[in-house]
Amino acid sequence: MRIALEAAGGKNVEVLSASIGAQLIERGLIDEIDLHIVPVLLGDGIRLFDNPGGAPVRLDRVHDGAPNEEFSVRFRRAA
Repeated sequence: MRIALEAAGGKNVEVLSASIGAQLIERGLIDEIDLHIVPVLLGDGIRLFDNPGGAPVRLDRVHDGAPNEEFSVRFRRAA
């Protein structure tokens, strides 16, 4: 993450991997989470929030996207 932040030069770093994202959330290294909710059911894949026995991560809503084919919501880790 340190290398990605340095390479971004102060801009946002996007993480598109569920497993890496989950590890960063667990370590408190994620500032905001953009959820893109699309009405499609998926059978297989890696669950981003699959952490049995893990502590809950509280979120505060930061932004609601305009509803269209996908619903976008942005959250920030709650204080």
